[in-house]
Amino acid sequence: MKKFAYILALTLTVALVTVNAETPVAIPDNQVSGIVVGANGEPLVGATITVEGTNICTGTNSRGEFQLRLEKDKVYKLHISYMGYVSRVLNVPASGHPPLRVSLKPSSTPLDEVVVTGSRSERPLKDVPVITRVISREEIEAINPVDFTSLLENTLPGVQFYYNTMSQVPEITYQGMDAKSVLFLLDGERISGESGNSNIDYSRFSVDEIERIEVVRGAASTLYDSRAIGGVVNIITKKSFRPFNGTLNARYAGKNGQSYTATAGINLKKFSSLTSFGFRKRDTYLVKDDKGKVQETINPDGSVTKTETKPTAGYIYGYDIMDVSQKLSYHFTERLSASVRMSYYTNKRDTYSGARHHQKYEDLILSGKLKWLFADNQNVELTFVRDLYRKDNVYNLVKLREEVYRNINNTLRMYYTGTFGRHIVSGGVDFLREDLKHHFMKDSAMRHMNQLSLCVQEEWHITDNLNLVLGMRGDKGDGYKFHFTPKISAMYRPVKDITLRAGYSQGYRIPNLKELYQEFNMGGVIMMYGNKNLKPENGNQVSVSAEYDHDNLNVSISAYHNRYKNKIGYEYIDPSKSQDMQYTNSFNVKTTGVEATANYMFPFGLRLSGAYAYVHDYDKRDGYNMSWLRPHSARFGAIYKHRFGKTVESVAFNSQWVSRITRYSYNSTEKTYTRYVYEPRTICSINFRSELPRGINLGLMIDNLFNYKDKAADTAVQLPENGITVVATVGINITDMLKL
Repeated sequence: MKKFAYILALTLTVALVTVNAETPVAIPDNQVSGIVVGANGEPLVGATITVEGTNICTGTNSRGEFQLRLEKDKVYKLHISYMGYVSRVLNVPASGHPPLRVSLKPSSTPLDEVVVTGSRSERPLKDVPVITRVISREEIEAINPVDFTSLLENTLPGVQFYYNTMSQVPEITYQGMDAKSVLFLLDGERISGESGNSNIDYSRFSVDEIERIEVVRGAASTLYDSRAIGGVVNIITKKSFRPFNGTLNARYAGKNGQSYTATAGINLKKFSSLTSFGFRKRDTYLVKDDKGKVQETINPDGSVTKTETKPTAGYIYGYDIMDVSQKLSYHFTERLSASVRMSYYTNKRDTYSGARHHQKYEDLILSGKLKWLFADNQNVELTFVRDLYRKDNVYNLVKLREEVYRNINNTLRMYYTGTFGRHIVSGGVDFLREDLKHHFMKDSAMRHMNQLSLCVQEEWHITDNLNLVLGMRGDKGDGYKFHFTPKISAMYRPVKDITLRAGYSQGYRIPNLKELYQEFNMGGVIMMYGNKNLKPENGNQVSVSAEYDHDNLNVSISAYHNRYKNKIGYEYIDPSKSQDMQYTNSFNVKTTGVEATANYMFPFGLRLSGAYAYVHDYDKRDGYNMSWLRPHSARFGAIYKHRFGKTVESVAFNSQWVSRITRYSYNSTEKTYTRYVYEPRTICSINFRSELPRGINLGLMIDNLFNYKDKAADTAVQLPENGITVVATVGINITDMLKL
C-alpha cells in the first residue's frame, strides 16, 4: 500500500511540475456569461455548461445565470444541458460577446441523455454503439424507491433480487447471470464488499446521492472488467456545478423506512466541493405464513407423493445506516484538474432472533484522480482508489467485536482517450491488489491476489450512419496465464429514425479468493471447501437490437444469448460418505433473453413508458426445470407533469409484474424430484409531487397500492413485500430559497 501511494504521489508531482513549467498559467481576463431559459422563458436552475476541450464545467444559479472565466482569447465551444431538455452546442468567443440568452427545448425522447459508461467518453445515448439503459434523476424521483434494490426492480425488467436467509442480505440475477457476472461501479470505479455469494452490499448506495444510473446490457469488458459479461451498472453520484448549493431531503414511511440527507457544495473559479451526509433507518419485520404449501415429490418409479409443509416464518432485519462523503476538485489550468473523493458508510443491523450480537458493516473509500488534456481531443486520466469494506459481529452485553471479514481493493489505473478524425482510440492499464480476510477461510487468514489488466478499444465512424467498435482486454492474475478477451460491436442507422446495434464479446473471470481458499464448517455438519485447482470461467455473448425513434415515440427490442464454460459452483465430494462440498468447474451455463421497451410523450405533459423482459435459463435435469429465475417480467409507468403558475405538479403511477415459476429440486440420495411453485405478483405505486417556489418540494406516495404481501416460503425468489405503505417526502433547496 505504501508503495502504491508513493508511486501515485511521485507521478502526480512530476506531471504537475512538467505542465506548470511548460504551460504558463494565463490570467483569466476573458469571461463568458449568460442565462439559460426554458421554452416559456422560465430560468432553468442547475443547468450545466461544459467547455469542450477543457475540464471546465459550471452550473446556473437560482436565476438561471452562469459565468465562465477562460484563460485564452479564442472561440470556445459550449455544451449547455438540462435534465429533460434537448442540449445545445454554441461557439462563443471568450471576449467581446454580450451576455448569452440560451433557450432549451423540452426533450420528447430519452435518447438525448448524455452517457459515459459504454466508451468512457460523453455522448448522447442515441449515438452509443453498445446497448445502454439510463435511469435518470427524474425517473428516480417519480418512483421514489425505499432503497437501491427497489429502484432497480422498478426500472429494469430482467433484474431479480432474492433474500439469502443465511447471510440475511439480498442477492441479484440479471439477464440470467448471477452477481459474479454483473459489475457494479461507483462513478466508474470498482466496488469492494463481499457479502452473500459474492454480492456487494447494496445498502451502501443512498438513492438521494444518485444523479443517474447507466446500465450497459451485455459484456462491456474491454474498458472495465473482463468478468462483466452479464452487464455493467454504473452508479453516477451528484456533483457540485452550481456556484452555491445546499439541499435538505427527508423521506418518512413509518416502520418501512425513513431517510434524511443534507448536502452543501460550491463551485467557485478553480475550486469545487460537495459534502453530503445521510441517515437511513428501517425496522425489522416478520414475514409469516398462515399455512404451509402443498409439496409434490416425484419418486423414482414415477409416482407422486403430496404432502403439506409446515407454515414458515422469517425475519427481514432492519438497519441504521449513516453515510458521509466529501468531493473536492481543483483546476490548475483549463486542461489540468485533480479531484479527491472520501466516503464513509456504516450499517448497524438489528440483532438476529436468538443471537447475542448484532452485525455492523463499514466501508471507507479514498480516491484521487488527475485528468490532463495534453492536446486537442486527447486526454489521459490517472486514478488511484482504496476501498476498504468490513463486517463485524458486535456483542450486545460485553465489549467484544469480532471481525467476520475484510475486503480491500487497491486500484491504480491510467487511461488514455484520443479522437483522430473519425476514430476514437481508448486504452489503458490498471493494477488491482485485492485482500480478503473471511470467516469462511481456515483460521480466518488473510489472502490476497494481484491482477494486471491491459485494454485497447477503437471506435471507428466509418460513415455518418455506421459505427464500429473493436476492443481487446488482457488479464493476468496470480497463478494464471495472461488471457485475452475480444469485443466487437456495431451501430448502423439505415434511415434517420431507425438504429440497429449488434455485438459479440467474451468474458473471463478468475476464481475469487473465497472460491480458492475457503474451508468452512457449516453448522458443525457440512464442510465447505475451496479449490486451488479451479480454472477461470469463460463466457461468450451475442446481442442484437433495433430501435425506432420518431417525434415523441421511442420503441426498442433487443435479444441476447450467453454461454458460460467452466462455471464455478458447489458439488458433493463423495455423496455416498458425507455431505461435504467443494467448489468445482462443474457447470456449462447458457441463457437467452429478449427485452422490449416503449416510451411516448404526449404534447400536454403525459409520458408513458413500458418494458418487458423474457429470460430462458437452460437449467434442466431429466426434463425438470431447476432454475430459480422467473422467465417473464414487465413494468409500466405513467407520469403527468404540468406547470400551474409558479408551481409544477406531477403524478406518477408505476407498476412491476413478475410471472409464475415452477421449479424442481433433486435429492441425490433418494433420487427424487420435489416440485415448488411460486405465484406471480404485481406491485403498484402512485406518487404525487409538488414543486413549489423557493426550492420547496413536497411529495406523497402510496407504495404497494393493493397491499400485496409475500409468503415467507417465497423469499428464495424475491425480496418480500411488507404490505401497503404511505410515504411522505420533503425537499428543500436552500440555495433557491435564499435566491443564491
